[in-house]
Amino acid sequence: MCGYVPRIAFEKHCRTYALTADGRELLATVVRVPELDGTFLEVETVVADEEELAAGLAAVRAVLGRLGVADGDLYTDAVVAAR
Repeated sequence: MCGYVPRIAFEKHCRTYALTADGRELLATVVRVPELDGTFLEVETVVADEEELAAGLAAVRAVLGRLGVADGDLYTDAVVAAR
């Protein structure tokens, strides 16, 4: 089998907001996962090519950092732990 293989599947409920930070357009999605307590946040941006990837990732991490979200705070890991 080739290509993408899902690591885990779960249900989530989302509400997405558009924002601009440091001159870059981003999407912030507030996420609820029924099997977990709490509310989670996804932040993403679109990059034109691989050369822009580092700048896009830096922008996402900067927004998360301003909100106090650490790199290791991933809700997919919480779903795995809950199961």
